Amino acid sequence: MATAAASSFLSPAKFALQSRSPSLKPARGVRFVPARAQQQVKEQDPEATLPPPQEAAEEPAARAKRKGPAVSLPRQPLAESKNMGREYGSQWLSCTTRHVRIYAAYIDPETHAFDQTQTDKLTLILDPTEEFVWNDDTCQMVYNEFQDLVDHYEGAPLSEYTLRLIGSDLEHYIRKLLYDGDIKYNMNSRVLNFSMGKPRVKFNSSQIPDVK
Repeated sequence: MATAAASSFLSPAKFALQSRSPSLKPARGVRFVPARAQQQVKEQDPEATLPPPQEAAEEPAARAKRKGPAVSLPRQPLAESKNMGREYGSQWLSCTTRHVRIYAAYIDPETHAFDQTQTDKLTLILDPTEEFVWNDDTCQMVYNEFQDLVDHYEGAPLSEYTLRLIGSDLEHYIRKLLYDGDIKYNMNSRVLNFSMGKPRVKFNSSQIPDVK
């Protein structure tokens, strides 16, 4: 069933939470190469990035972690809004893009309770402005990509930088879905700004009369 309503997905975070307290020296962060950038390098020069035999044998096993569609964590009906502790800056970690909101917290999809203390979870809110028309299948495609990205950055520091990497890759994936025709603009949206390009209509000029 097609719908334009925003949806959410809850995934377990696999990142290392770092303290923001001035009295504690945070560990040095590691800058991970974005997943999309790694794919472009492999396409341009596959021989230069060829892993050793042992790593090549382990790579398929790592990619096969997720079997079947990604499944959201169960809802917590008794969850309450809580702030993050002072040792972590008392401020939530998030990534906000045009069509993606990612929070390192638990957000209840019904009551909207915002529990920032559950930093072991990532909440994805998809297309909150309802710019596109979604159905269950296309939403699941984004959820699968989101889970794959979370798995890809496993072990990275839990920071806004890591969340922005995931959010940026998700934006490119949503653009791909639009160009492939899997999703379309919601013409009933409050604002039609066509943020990913104006709609294109495919036609054959030979079907138009009086065209030479």
